[in-house]
Order: sequence, then structure tokens, then C-alpha cells
Amino acid sequence: MNRVVLFDLGSQDPEGAIHFYSNVFDWKVGDPNWDYWPTTTGSSHAAGIDGGITRSPKDIAQRVQVTIQVESIQETISKAVENGAKLDMDQMDFGDFYLAYLYDPQGIRFGLIQYK
Repeated sequence: MNRVVLFDLGSQDPEGAIHFYSNVFDWKVGDPNWDYWPTTTGSSHAAGIDGGITRSPKDIAQRVQVTIQVESIQETISKAVENGAKLDMDQMDFGDFYLAYLYDPQGIRFGLIQYK
């Protein structure tokens, strides 16, 4: 089964979002990579997922996006496109994993991740 494994909270003011979520929910926010601040939402033994806070593109004020772990990113991209998805960003190599971004037929953007 392909599970949601990450979330991204996008903001034009990521530092403000970091301040809010860390103070209100006690989330732990790490150092940024590529304008992405990894965020731990709780104990690894508790239910829930971790994710990150990211700087949104200038044309998108804010967004929430999920990333789904898959066995084969290319096969999943093909299957998604066959079922009406639009490719936004094709497979990118980040060393330990691949990422890609698509829009579903309703226009909702989501990510795919394949760990190496």
C-alpha cells in the first residue's frame, strides 16, 4: 500500500509559520535545506507523520501538500498520468531518494517519494 509519509506546509513567510507551529504545537523544526525546514511533530512511537515547512512559490500564498511513498516513482507517474494527472515536476534525484510532483484531475498538487 502507498502511504502518505510527509506533509509540506507552504508559506510566503516560513519563519512566521515556524514560530507559530513550534510555539502552539511544540513541533521541532530543523535547519533548512533548499528553503525546506524539516519538522518533527511528535514521538516516532506515536501515531502521525512528520513533514516540513517550506517557502511557497511567489504565485502561491500558502498551501498544504502531502507526499506519498511509492515503490517505483516512474511506474506511479505513468499510472497517475494515465488516470488524468498532470506532471508538474518530473523525477528529481536527492541522493537517498527521488521526488516528483503532480496535480490530480481535480487540481490538487501532491508529491511522490521513492527511497533508494
